[in-house]
Amino acid sequence: MLSSFHLRCPLPAFIIYGLVFQVHELQSAPLNMTGPPGPITAPMGEDVVLPCRFSPEQSTRDTEVIWFREHFSPFVHRYKGGQDQYREQMLQYQGRTKLLKDGLTKGSVDLKIFHVQLSDRGNYTCFVRRDSDYDEAVVELKVTARGSAPLITLERYQDGGIQVACHSAGWYPQPQVLWQDPRGQHLPSLSESVTQDKSGLFAAESSIILTKGMNQKLSCLVRHALHSHEQGSSLYISDPFFQNAHPWMTALAVVLVAVVALLIIAVYLFKIKGKHEKKIAMQEAALRDRDAEIEKQAEELAWRRYTVPIEEVKVVLDPDTAHCDLVLSDDCKSVKREDTRQDIPDIPERFNPWRCVLGCEGFTSGRHYWEVEAMDGGGWTVGVSREDVKRKGEIEFKPEEGIWAVGQWAGHFQALTSPNRTLLPEIQTPKRIRVSLDYEEGRVSFFSVDEEIPIFTFPLASFEGIRVHPWVWLGPGTWLKMWP
Repeated sequence: MLSSFHLRCPLPAFIIYGLVFQVHELQSAPLNMTGPPGPITAPMGEDVVLPCRFSPEQSTRDTEVIWFREHFSPFVHRYKGGQDQYREQMLQYQGRTKLLKDGLTKGSVDLKIFHVQLSDRGNYTCFVRRDSDYDEAVVELKVTARGSAPLITLERYQDGGIQVACHSAGWYPQPQVLWQDPRGQHLPSLSESVTQDKSGLFAAESSIILTKGMNQKLSCLVRHALHSHEQGSSLYISDPFFQNAHPWMTALAVVLVAVVALLIIAVYLFKIKGKHEKKIAMQEAALRDRDAEIEKQAEELAWRRYTVPIEEVKVVLDPDTAHCDLVLSDDCKSVKREDTRQDIPDIPERFNPWRCVLGCEGFTSGRHYWEVEAMDGGGWTVGVSREDVKRKGEIEFKPEEGIWAVGQWAGHFQALTSPNRTLLPEIQTPKRIRVSLDYEEGRVSFFSVDEEIPIFTFPLASFEGIRVHPWVWLGPGTWLKMWP
């Protein structure tokens, strides 16, 4: 009977088999996140949608979505178990976010932010988890503000003409102020100034001098730096206003006479005190040279003290702690993130879901150092970790969790301090970093081997007798090598 059924109904059986095979393929395929190719720009006060997609598509109840800025918690928006979670949402986003769930089944986790504020600008991380698999993508939001129409005012008579000023406020980013004659030709300004208020909005002011019979009609344009939006105002000054411009020349002459008199007095005093001041200047220069030499010697001693610890460590990575997406070299001296899950047991010592790995050797005393070479793909961090650091579930990379590290994270080189990260914009991201550990003193320091300069030193900590290991985290496509 079974054979006869297959002969009569071959098409339904084939379709059922194909669907089962496709479901199995979708479940086993690795999660992949994709953000927009460039920044998203939105005017202040309007709504914006931050796009983000993942593949393959999956059941909405099995999908956890977290949009966050620098830290997982507090977050911008969280969706888990088929519902929005608002318990630990950032205060500035409460009541202003919405996950567009209509696209979840199609692999879309777009986030809508209502009434965009200037403080909303920056990088957002779109994080999606499915069972023990996860991935993330970064979306940059730029916020603009269109300011007020320019206000043109007559300031004073100057240089045989009239000084005219143009002022406009409420712009972001910094605007450009232009003067134009009736033919649309740009006119050079006398002075320009830009200020920024507490909310971050810019105000710009520019002035120009008009003379009789030339450029008596002009326009002031304030133009947006990112877009072609602009605000403009015009002004015309008739000839009678210029009749009182020249008497200022007399006042100017009086001022010049006074300035010349002051200069003569100053020269006379300078001749009297010249020798004495020259002697003092020479003494001050000698003191500055001595102070500079002392400071240079102190910096050299500090570099030698903290970059040449007592013991150089040959770090060997521990494969039992490596996430299953991390591939170690045969000598366990280098590691690469492949994002191809290896068939290895998920033992308690292994990190999951974070792509981390520890060094085999740990320390409970002494001073040690080692170096790490980074080939940046999608970010990385290097440092030290206490042996009892959390291995499973969500982990925050900060000293309170037992991790002291620096690295390239979310597009910025920074130290993973708490409660906020410390950006290091003055440091060029090094290719080779030296990690220094003084266990008894509780000091963790980092140095650029490329530039031979200190990078960052964490506040002194107490390791409480717990063993401390070398520790690294790798972003997508990143390769790290331990030296020596």
